[in-house]
Amino acid sequence: MKRVLSGGIAQESHSFNPIVTRRERFTIQSGNDAVARNRGANSTLGGIISSADEVGTEVEVPILFRAQSGGPVEDSVFEEVKDAMVAAARKGSFDAIVLPLHGGMLTTSLSDPEGDLIQALRDVVGPDVPITAAFDLHAHVTERTIAPLDFLSAYLTNPHGDQAATSRRAFQAARDILEGRLDPRCAAVLFPMLTLGNDRTDEAPLRRIHAYAKAQVDNGSVYDVSIFNAQQFLDVKDLGQVVLVYGNGENEVAQRVADEIAGSLWASRDELVGTYPSLDSCLDRIETENRTLVLGDQGDRVAGGGPGDSTFILNRLIERNFNEPAVVPIYAPEEVQKCMAAGVGAEIVLTFGGRYSTVSPPIRAEGRVTASGSKTPVVYDGPSDGGTTIHLDDWAIFQFGKIQVLLTSQPYAFIDPAYYRAVGVDLRVTKLIVVRSGYHFSLNFASVGECITIDTPGITSYYVDRLPWNTARPFYPVDKIDYSPRHYLRSRQAKAL
Repeated sequence: MKRVLSGGIAQESHSFNPIVTRRERFTIQSGNDAVARNRGANSTLGGIISSADEVGTEVEVPILFRAQSGGPVEDSVFEEVKDAMVAAARKGSFDAIVLPLHGGMLTTSLSDPEGDLIQALRDVVGPDVPITAAFDLHAHVTERTIAPLDFLSAYLTNPHGDQAATSRRAFQAARDILEGRLDPRCAAVLFPMLTLGNDRTDEAPLRRIHAYAKAQVDNGSVYDVSIFNAQQFLDVKDLGQVVLVYGNGENEVAQRVADEIAGSLWASRDELVGTYPSLDSCLDRIETENRTLVLGDQGDRVAGGGPGDSTFILNRLIERNFNEPAVVPIYAPEEVQKCMAAGVGAEIVLTFGGRYSTVSPPIRAEGRVTASGSKTPVVYDGPSDGGTTIHLDDWAIFQFGKIQVLLTSQPYAFIDPAYYRAVGVDLRVTKLIVVRSGYHFSLNFASVGECITIDTPGITSYYVDRLPWNTARPFYPVDKIDYSPRHYLRSRQAKAL
């Protein structure tokens, strides 16, 4: 395998977030720069590059767009990426295509843009060039997604720590196909059920289910297993769980294993609904135990597609006269510009937040601008996405009392402490650190403080029965339905059986 085409677009979308994700939200890389910047990173492109380096394979990245989660992506952004990838494929002489995607993206008109992109690439290169992909385990996967792919791998961890390892599986599958070691036979089971909060893979019941899946791979029964616990805020047809098993040259064992895992997920369906502690109980602990807590705002998780401007936590701090050092991020682009215009050191009155996440009213406060910046580099410590570089767009810190509010012109999930260090926040003395993530921050902030996801309201809370669904329902547990799986088989010779 001498040359591999890679790249594409990765973003996780939320159907009920009204903020369309436009081009300026994306980190855009291409060519040798993309390869250099991702070499060694624990990212899906990083894993492809590392695998290629080990065997002397060239990786070409015509374009890579990556954005944090949010509302559906503007159609023109997706079309730009698709056109660039298809044009590169047409130039040809690639032995394989290995794609570092997410799988849970929407555009303003498409419910499966990844499937659309992959099919367009398949139409160009024909049936003989292997196309493989690595997806987040929260991807929305359907038969249409699987059909043009020879192999699809999902993260095996939540919180995600195996991004590079996942794309290594995709790269190795392409290599095994080309070198005659793999004749992939895919068996998929799809059924309308959501996991709602208790979906860490290092805790029961998913830990047990993943252990069984791993044992089937380790003992050679099947080539690979992926379990997709779909993103819970996609109002799309056929939303639900997907178990994807690849056999080598035969379907029977793969289908049996897929059915067994799907059955275990369904049997555990009520265990997969979680509960979380209250905000006040955590604030009490900070004040009485002198502890540092890193709190994930469940209701407005940018990592889950939320808008990032909820004031629920901040309003409660004000109501309680909270008097410990704290930092809270708020998406507030207009107020960032006001802070920058006033200048560092200025005393000003601001009204901010609560524009899109309306569960709590905007904040009006008098405070001081203590810092500001633009295009500030952030290099993740990891392990989740370790080594990945992003840039904070315009930002400002507005402080009143002991509370620092990090105002940003774009929504961010803040899953890594590097965000706060980059803007000068001293986490060693900060007792309350708020992030807009539910899981992934707990890996990266483990050395900073105790990491807790709290029960807060908003469009990314797991009370999904409160959302205005139009298309996705019925699904369990919102709808008390019976187990109704769909089965899908695919081999390289017969695209769908």
